[in-house]
Amino acid sequence: MMNQAIEQVKSNLADGLLQKYPNLDRSKLFMLLQYCYSVVSFEYRNIVWPYEFMAFSRRNGELWERFCKAAWDHSQLPNLYRIEAPNFSEVRNNFRNGIINYTHGNQFQDKIVADIDSIFELVGEINMKEDEMFNLNNTNHIIDFKSGFGSNEKGNTLRLLAVGKAYKHWDSNVELLFLVRQNENNHYLEKIRESNLWQVHCGNDAYMKIDELTHAGICEVRQQAVDFKSDLSPNFWNYLVKNNLHHYLDW
Repeated sequence: MMNQAIEQVKSNLADGLLQKYPNLDRSKLFMLLQYCYSVVSFEYRNIVWPYEFMAFSRRNGELWERFCKAAWDHSQLPNLYRIEAPNFSEVRNNFRNGIINYTHGNQFQDKIVADIDSIFELVGEINMKEDEMFNLNNTNHIIDFKSGFGSNEKGNTLRLLAVGKAYKHWDSNVELLFLVRQNENNHYLEKIRESNLWQVHCGNDAYMKIDELTHAGICEVRQQAVDFKSDLSPNFWNYLVKNNLHHYLDW
């Protein structure tokens, strides 16, 4: 209920500001409003139920991702549009048809294809939906946002590698981007980088990549507006510092 109420206020503010100031940069306006939404959401959630480590980390990741995605919501680029995730069956069929073509005339083709089908049955369905999926200049782009990359990320690493390989079978020219809020790297992040499937961008580089893709101006909004220490109440900020949670708000 609380988040719905805040969302409604954000929507009303956007409508009112655009009516009063029709020449406002829509992209920057909606990113700024999304940041304001994050401040209020953090603050009032903590009043109702004080944050502990896991809840704050998770919520920070959700809100940071939504802040980044706002760059696509009102991008003015005419050659940019969002796309739907492909069904994994498309990937499976493309792979299977390729094997059939490669093994044409091979006496063991039926056995090879049957073995491939068995492998796909073991793998099961791979969820191809990612955080941001769009086409820019006739090239498909897939983005996975990650607020922080901790030391226990084996499962997420394996998922990303599997999804990346699946997308390359779907479209060999697809651009796969892994955008990470924090600058610190670790073994699992380097494993993703070294896979040569995903382009990895961390910290400031991640924001620069978003601007390169959208021309939305997220770097400017970040530099001129994002300041949680000043925008959150002193009591809440002190609570975050005391519990060593404030570093998550280094957006």
